[in-house]
Amino acid sequence: MAKGRKPRNVEFLNTLMSVRGYTGVSEFAKACGKKTSNMSRYLRGTLEPGESVLRTSVSHLAEWEVASSMELEKLPKNLNSLPADPGIYVLFDSGGHVLYLGKAANLRTELRQTLGRLAPVSIRFAPHLKKKHRPKLKELTTHMSFYSVRSSRLRHNLEALLLRIVANQTHNQNFGKFL
Repeated sequence: MAKGRKPRNVEFLNTLMSVRGYTGVSEFAKACGKKTSNMSRYLRGTLEPGESVLRTSVSHLAEWEVASSMELEKLPKNLNSLPADPGIYVLFDSGGHVLYLGKAANLRTELRQTLGRLAPVSIRFAPHLKKKHRPKLKELTTHMSFYSVRSSRLRHNLEALLLRIVANQTHNQNFGKFL
């Protein structure tokens, strides 16, 4: 270690805080899942963070990320081509209306189950407007969006929030509660 430099783990945490744009220690500590007093000591170099502190800090920071994987793309004919990632998905009809919004620990598995569900109401189909008694969501869905979200708590809370926003537009029957 060069004279005047802090230990590598301390420098790593300081760099991580700077790169992620945190200006306050308490905000950064909370995002890393650490106590403010400990994080303050880590950043000053009076307490050297171990490898497990670095690993869990990075993990906590990354768990709040939401990455767009698909934006209004056609529903693939072969669902095996979809990622098995956890996240939030939205199903749309041909008019771009939200049919269903849900969370998934495994998108492929959850989407298969969701597309097999019946719509909660009867729907009229053109051109003769014959009423089809509760079609499956697979018959109505033409497009989808998927957002990768690793944190199960964040998935749950995002689903609950989004359901409240589009409550009258979806065929979802539950609204969920925030954790």
